Amino acid sequence: MGLRDFLKRRREKPRTESDDDRRTERHPELREAWLAFETDYPDRALGLASQYLDSSDVELAADAKKLVGLIRFRHKEYDVAVALFRDVVAVHDDAENWFNIAMATTLGGDIESGRDAFDHALAAIERGDVSDGVSSPFIRQYYACALRDRGEFSKALEQIEELRAIYEQLKITDDTFVYIRGVPFLSHTMDVAVDVFRGLGDSFDWQQWVDAFAKNLDDEGREYLQSVKERLASSTRPTDERESE
Repeated sequence: MGLRDFLKRRREKPRTESDDDRRTERHPELREAWLAFETDYPDRALGLASQYLDSSDVELAADAKKLVGLIRFRHKEYDVAVALFRDVVAVHDDAENWFNIAMATTLGGDIESGRDAFDHALAAIERGDVSDGVSSPFIRQYYACALRDRGEFSKALEQIEELRAIYEQLKITDDTFVYIRGVPFLSHTMDVAVDVFRGLGDSFDWQQWVDAFAKNLDDEGREYLQSVKERLASSTRPTDERESE
C-alpha cells in the first residue's frame, strides 16, 4: 500500500462532486493531464503538466506541481516529490498536501521529517483544512504502511494502537459502518498490523494484543480476529512443523 492506493481508494467512495471535478473545473488546462494520470498514463500526464510548473498563475502552478509530485512519487523519486509537495503546501496548507509530504519523506527514509509532516496533516484536519475523503484514521493507516515499509515497526505500531482505540470505541466492525465514518476497513488495518507484528518478532506478544482487542468488538470483529490469529500462528510456527503437515 502507498499514496497512490490511498488516492485510488478515495476515488472509490461514492460522492456527487469530487475534489478531482472541482480541481479540473478550476484549472481546465490540467484536465487531460489528470485524466492521463488516473488512467495509468503517467508519462503523458508528466508531459502535459510540466509546462505549467512555472506558470505565473500561482494556483495553476501548485496544481501542476501536485500532479507532477504524484507522478514522481509513483516512480519512487521521493526527494523530487517532496520538493514539489512542499511548494504545493506553501499555497494550499491543507491535510492532503501535508499527508503527501509525510508519505514521501517517510518512504524516502527521512523518518523525522515524515513525522513532522504527519503531525501537520493531523493539525490541518483538526482546524478543518481538509479535502473530501481525508480523515485522521485513514492517514494513520497509510502512515503506518510507510513506516512498516521502512522497517520502523515500533513507530508503525503506535499508529495501529491509535486505530485500535477507534475500532474499540465504535465496536461495530461492518465495512460500510466504519467506512462512512472515515475509518478504514478492519481487514485493511489488520493487514498492516500483521506485517508489523511479524517485524517486531518475539519482542511483541501479538496473541495477547489480538485477544484483548477482540474482547471490545462485535461478533463479526471477533470472528475476523480469530482468523488473523490463525494466520499469524501459521506463519510463526517453525518451518519443519509447517512442512510436516
